Amino acid sequence: MGLSIQTTPARISIETIDCKIERKSVNARLELKQKPPVVNIKTELPRVLIDQYECFAEEGLKNNIDLLKEQSENAYRHVMEYIARVSQDGDAMAKIGKKANIMIDIARRNSVTIHEFGMVTMPMSRPKIDVVGGTVEFDPEPINDIGMRNGVTATYIPPKTDFNYTPGKVNTRVESYGSIDIKYTGNNVDSYI
Repeated sequence: MGLSIQTTPARISIETIDCKIERKSVNARLELKQKPPVVNIKTELPRVLIDQYECFAEEGLKNNIDLLKEQSENAYRHVMEYIARVSQDGDAMAKIGKKANIMIDIARRNSVTIHEFGMVTMPMSRPKIDVVGGTVEFDPEPINDIGMRNGVTATYIPPKTDFNYTPGKVNTRVESYGSIDIKYTGNNVDSYI
């Protein structure tokens, strides 16, 4: 007896698509803006004032007002000395009984000029030296509304994260079904005795 058996295996195709997670993120940021502090500084340079007027005045270099004062005082002194001398001469002449030649003494005294000499250094006074200025003033910028002089402002930008999820897939398809084909192939019977 003849049998023919033919089998066809089943074929299944499997296609897989992997799942995907895409992540895009932006980091958090802290933006700081700072206004630098301002300090206004005013400085006045020191100055040395030297007044040498007294030194020059002793040498004869005076302004008009002081020169007029000196000349008027000098004239006043000479007038007072002259008045005193004339009154002394008058008093001496009134006492003519004591001394007979008083007029000769007065004439001799008035004919001789007596000079007084001395040794001095010029100028005798020192110059006046004053130092003015040399000041430094600090003027800080006024305090602003947040109570700070330099005003720091901050802006916080939160982080941002975006997710994109693509799910995975499994596609299965039967390309061919399995089969068994059994055929009887003849009448031949082998028998053994």
